[in-house]
Amino acid sequence: MTAYPHLDPTVQAYADLSERERIEHIRVDRWIDYPRARQALHKLEDLLLFPKRARMPNLLIFGASGMGKTMIIEKFVRANPPNFDERSGIHHRPVIVVQMVPSPDEGRFYHRLLSAIGAPPPSRATLGQLETQALRLLQETAPRMLVIDEVQNLIAGTYREQRRMLNLLRFLGNELRIPLICLGSHEARDAIRGDAHLNSRFEPYGLPPWQHDADFHGLIGGLLYSLPLRLPSELTDSALKRLVEVNGGITASIFRMLIELATDAILTGTERITPAAILDHRVAAPTIFAA
Repeated sequence: MTAYPHLDPTVQAYADLSERERIEHIRVDRWIDYPRARQALHKLEDLLLFPKRARMPNLLIFGASGMGKTMIIEKFVRANPPNFDERSGIHHRPVIVVQMVPSPDEGRFYHRLLSAIGAPPPSRATLGQLETQALRLLQETAPRMLVIDEVQNLIAGTYREQRRMLNLLRFLGNELRIPLICLGSHEARDAIRGDAHLNSRFEPYGLPPWQHDADFHGLIGGLLYSLPLRLPSELTDSALKRLVEVNGGITASIFRMLIELATDAILTGTERITPAAILDHRVAAPTIFAA
């Protein structure tokens, strides 16, 4: 095997594979560590270990679509997987993740919550029955954290619908005495502010678009370290600045552009991403990315 010191040791073996295999590897989702994400993970770990009390602290992670909110939660869930209790026959889930319904609806939310727990909801049930079943199963599975994604969907409803859903979230937090973690766009902050009592328990944590700074250099360096190109990609400040500007500082868009350029580098035999490739690259029309 040829030595590739510019690559992560776990990636070096991939650099000797075929074009097709390397391109497949390049297109796989990957975690790239950076300070804001690391700090978010530390906050989540602290909340996971927080002792039960009447007023639990909560966290709101917000930012534009494509800034990596969902990837942070997915990494956190992987680090805290369910475990099976052989004595009780119950799967205990430290972290339960549920997506907010497109518009505020308590019944549909409970259906999604039951599905996230792994319990098929009854086909016909009153709101009260759904609530009772959800609380019983949540107490059995003993989660230590409830994550609600796409919280900005709350504002799609009427004022009354929003209030009822916010009351439901506050009720769940009070009953279970576990932290609530909400994810969403900047509008998610407005949604949470609809309940003063609930809002006072949330710490807002933003993921702002990237700027051309040292943290961004670290992010790109981490990504290049993970791509099985056979030659090192040495990017200039002007190329990195353009990479930020043409993608609006959005992580998913930046990564997509670099993955396209890495694929081209393999297919053309250049085996590196060059500053010229970035400066000459034509960015495609905006795409909706996972949060």
